[in-house]
Amino acid sequence: MRLPPEHESMTIVIPIAGNRLYYNRKVNCMPAEGWGKWGDKTIAIQPANPQGGLRLQSGQPRLGTRRVGWLRHNSFWVWASASGFLADGRTVGLNMGYGFGDTSAATENALILNGRIHKLAQVDFKYDSTNLPLKRICDKRPWKMTAPDGRLDLEFVPFVERVARTDFKVLSSEVHQMFGRYHCWRGLVGFAEEHHAKW
Repeated sequence: MRLPPEHESMTIVIPIAGNRLYYNRKVNCMPAEGWGKWGDKTIAIQPANPQGGLRLQSGQPRLGTRRVGWLRHNSFWVWASASGFLADGRTVGLNMGYGFGDTSAATENALILNGRIHKLAQVDFKYDSTNLPLKRICDKRPWKMTAPDGRLDLEFVPFVERVARTDFKVLSSEVHQMFGRYHCWRGLVGFAEEHHAKW
């Protein structure tokens, strides 16, 4: 994956867990090239087709404090992302989420159009978290993502679910990551996830 010098990324630094700060950087629509193997079949990856994404995050104590630790022990977040192409060939990406840190200071919500970030404020997610199944294939109920200011109205329809669980009692993680299509831009393929963790 390559990151052209002029390509913008979504970056925020916000308060989390008292005296700590959370750094979050998301990059969408990175040109990707190479190859992958599935059994005996080799699949070429060309920049004109798929695109990659990158996520970097870190939590640190604020300057001048003695408090140690990284991120909040009990963590929860919802994250949604996609990268693709419009009908006219321009790249389009989405990055949206909530639950991690004080997003009243800044959100990670953005639309990325042709390598330029267009910030979104609040985005409301509507989905049935009690419906997140314990099996691999979800029942394809749609998620809705809307912005109260009217700048975003999306429907995300999952077609497959990835579940990952780790439970060491003190440390645990459970993520339900749905892969599907965002219905607005030619069925843009991406994912949406709900994650609960104890670090």
